[in-house]
Amino acid sequence: MDESPFGPFIYAKDGHEQPNLCHLRSQTWRAMEDSVFAGKCRAIGVSNFTIRHLEALRKTARIWPPAVNQIELHPFNPQTELVKYCKSHGIVVEAYASLGGQDSGKKTWRALGGPLLERKEVLDVGLKHKKTPAQVLLRWAMDQGHVVIPKSTRLDHMRENLSAISEGWKGGLDGNDNTLLARLDQTGMSDVRLCWVRDPLKNLDFD
Repeated sequence: MDESPFGPFIYAKDGHEQPNLCHLRSQTWRAMEDSVFAGKCRAIGVSNFTIRHLEALRKTARIWPPAVNQIELHPFNPQTELVKYCKSHGIVVEAYASLGGQDSGKKTWRALGGPLLERKEVLDVGLKHKKTPAQVLLRWAMDQGHVVIPKSTRLDHMRENLSAISEGWKGGLDGNDNTLLARLDQTGMSDVRLCWVRDPLKNLDFD
């Protein structure tokens, strides 16, 4: 990849070169809009769109706003400005990797002070409410109005996840909890994304 004149875009050739990406997103969205107009679906959304992506799409979209923007979102990477933009445009934020992602290596975890599920801040909030770290992180996202989509194939984990949003946890996290968890925000890091770590395209500045 380093020796290729295309750089990381060697994985995105044949019409998917960088100058074409904005147009390709617009054309993809147009095809999705056609599905709505044809009655084949009721709502369409996007994934991993930044503010710049959304603003570019808005210029050509016939259906605006997207129903949802699915993004990596957790206390390490709360994507505050993007969330604010989505809410101001009525776009539902759907959080994936709510538990902190699973793709990073030891170097990244050391820089972050350990995996999210093991951070003292999360453990302390869980101890206070008698909840597991996973339940704390899911509730953190839910209390902010995000949709969460935790993945599990184990029945006990499914039950654990469900109880994070059940009526049994009335009130959810309080102000002190949110203040504590807000300290985990690592937005200033050069790269705080914890998903798609091995994807050579993940850090490209897509227009």
